[in-house]
Amino acid sequence: MTPNSRTLNAYACLAVLASVSTVGCLCPPCPGAVAAGPPAAAAAPSASNAAPVASAAAAAVGSRLVIWNGDDTGGGAQGWASCDKTAECKTKLGPDSGSGVNGSTALKFHAEGPGWLGMGWNLFGWYPETAGIDISPFSHLAFQIRVDAKSTEAAPEYLGLALACSNKGAKDTADMPIDKYVKAFADGKWHKVEIPISALTKGAGAKFDLTSFWEFRLHTWTGTPKNFDIYIDDIAAEKQ
Repeated sequence: MTPNSRTLNAYACLAVLASVSTVGCLCPPCPGAVAAGPPAAAAAPSASNAAPVASAAAAAVGSRLVIWNGDDTGGGAQGWASCDKTAECKTKLGPDSGSGVNGSTALKFHAEGPGWLGMGWNLFGWYPETAGIDISPFSHLAFQIRVDAKSTEAAPEYLGLALACSNKGAKDTADMPIDKYVKAFADGKWHKVEIPISALTKGAGAKFDLTSFWEFRLHTWTGTPKNFDIYIDDIAAEKQ
């Protein structure tokens, strides 16, 4: 079983417009086509035909559904990190104790190099294949983000988000630029991002299945080398 990777090949071209240092990109394809994506998940029992199941760890409180916070919710999640310039880039992803909001555990994505740099955090560890969280009753996807870079020049110029679902007949959400909601996302401070779910499901995201959300993804692309850490905490669905 392989996690959904349909949108990754398009990601490299989405951010090239943000970098004037690269040769123009006509999409598709884009320079340095993505050669790597979500890895094959570890062998698991045969998938059932059951309907998507909500995460046992997801916790609803009023109008807020906590999906992952690194401490007491979402403990079964697993992730992948990858980059396309394999001889020049390096990525790593995993929980990082003490680096989250108010000293909690955060998800840390480290990336170095040029080209496409991306990660995905699968809320179920890719099993069962029908797993998923129903976010259709909610209006916004919310999360905390902090971006630390070695220097201003090493910070990502473009950072995009997309969600993947487990429904094989559906598609991923539209790619969403983080700076549309937080202009200074790379200033080293924590920021709460609140993205309308309706914005994620327009255009290219129109066939996303809101009842089987199971993977949170971030990516960036640039023609010049970067070196940064992205911390994510308190992923939730909210009614606003």
